[in-house]
Amino acid sequence: MLEVPRAKQGSFVGTAGMIVALAPSLGPTYGGICLAALNWRFNFIFTLPITIVFCIIAARFMSDNKAHRDHFNFSEYLLIVLALVALTLAVNNLSSGFASPLVWGGLLVTVISFVIYFKLAKQEGKAHIINISVLKNTGFNQGLLIYTFLQFIQISLTFVIPNLAQLGLKTSALTSVGCLLSAFFGPVMGRLLDSQGFKKLFLIGNFLAMAGILLYIIFAQKLSIALIVIFHVMFMTGFSMMYNNAMTIGLQQLEVMHIAGSPYQGQSKQVVMGSQAAFIVLFIFILLIFACVLRLIKRDKQGLVKS
Repeated sequence: MLEVPRAKQGSFVGTAGMIVALAPSLGPTYGGICLAALNWRFNFIFTLPITIVFCIIAARFMSDNKAHRDHFNFSEYLLIVLALVALTLAVNNLSSGFASPLVWGGLLVTVISFVIYFKLAKQEGKAHIINISVLKNTGFNQGLLIYTFLQFIQISLTFVIPNLAQLGLKTSALTSVGCLLSAFFGPVMGRLLDSQGFKKLFLIGNFLAMAGILLYIIFAQKLSIALIVIFHVMFMTGFSMMYNNAMTIGLQQLEVMHIAGSPYQGQSKQVVMGSQAAFIVLFIFILLIFACVLRLIKRDKQGLVKS
């Protein structure tokens, strides 16, 4: 973002973000292939050598960076880790009820950790892990919310869809392969952002994503593999129009010096009903995204959004 001309930032972020968008779709497909042809151990057997090779390449071509480095704020780092671990434990044990010590205790530790963290992050004259002063920028916040909500929905669908296909429809996780194409839309949508602006992209994308989730809800009791692929491609097309572009628009609202510090996962009947409940929750997040899109467009009409 610091080196790319502003007029080409959408294309750049869209291309770079293609991997992030591709991974949740590719993961279930890769796992499905390993489970269908071999066993679960090969998920790791095949990826470990690739990881080692990439580490060697990175070490070989990494340039010596002698730029000034601020002191690492270890206390803030520990608070963030503590908060996220406690939150994960609390969420994973929600089935035990809020009376469970892991639930209410985890939520309490999460809140306390974040309160202390934000107090430390406001102190001046120190290096911070995240520059929270950027949260005063309304345009950046709206881009961040759209980006975060979309990521939450995508990761949730990545969990729900393969389980629905395998446990509810008794088919292979390989069915998610039909959804991979939409992950390659990132660079195209980035170019459209550079040439057309964000308003039409975000509105069309939001309606496509909303329609995809809504159709999941309507046809939850009658889903087939074909419908799953159609609905998911519809959602992912809308997702691609907004996801990386929301990051681009949000970061463009910041001063250059603040970009690096900005903050940017019968049983059959039970699976079907659980999936329907999940889709309803995700639809609520889609409505929140739509509210953020409308607010961004309103600010753009007022000349408050940089483009």
